[in-house]
Amino acid sequence: MVNIRRITLTALMAALIFVLTTVPRIPVPATGGYVHLGDAGIAFAAAAFGPWVAMAAGGLGTALADLLGFPQWAIFSLIVHGLQGLVMGMILHRGLNWIRAGIAAVASVGIVVGGYFLAGVVLQGAALAALEVVPNTIQALSGSIIGLPLYWAVRKAYPPLETYSDRAA
Repeated sequence: MVNIRRITLTALMAALIFVLTTVPRIPVPATGGYVHLGDAGIAFAAAAFGPWVAMAAGGLGTALADLLGFPQWAIFSLIVHGLQGLVMGMILHRGLNWIRAGIAAVASVGIVVGGYFLAGVVLQGAALAALEVVPNTIQALSGSIIGLPLYWAVRKAYPPLETYSDRAA
């Protein structure tokens, strides 16, 4: 059955993640890549709307952003950030507390760092891929540090947010 609410939430979150990935780009001079805040949107989506919205929105938002200047990375971003949203959403779906948030953050870092390292080896070679490990760790970790508390703040200010989650279904 088609769920218009889920489609709308996914589209809105993909657009937000696209903007967070595109606008505050912080260059990584050694590799030509960049660090962004898209991971914060993915963490928020995972906590607020569950694994399927986070997977689709995270993958689509970052892949579309990569098409603006870094098209060779788009398929990798679709996969890596989609998996990041899915796994974070699955962990947080079982209950939102600081322990699960920490586990989700560690999983997020592992997926982003590992996924982009493998992608970097394919596209640039192992030496340049290794230079991206620290920036990707900072990006994924800061995304969780920003996105998860933001979810708790928004939920506190707007309790009906919880009705949009997979947990409410």
